[in-house]
Amino acid sequence: MEHVHEPTYENSKTDASLSVAIGGATGFFVGTDAAYLPDQNFLVDVVGIKDGTPDLLGCAIAGTSTTMGFGVGPTGLHPVFPPRQRGK
Repeated sequence: MEHVHEPTYENSKTDASLSVAIGGATGFFVGTDAAYLPDQNFLVDVVGIKDGTPDLLGCAIAGTSTTMGFGVGPTGLHPVFPPRQRGK
């Protein structure tokens, strides 16, 4: 596979960052389900989609929650990989 790079430390950092970002987005998206463990869902009041929410508003809330997750998830990696190590 000519387009797949050999495994390197830099690739591992990039893969870890991507995995954390996707995990954060997924976690926040699950938080939109107001019926799923509502007593334990700390996001239900922020991005919860409750019964009766119009479809278009639900789509906007789901997109917002995913965007928030993409932003919040990788934030924890900043102390681990400072900008000089992230290639910036």
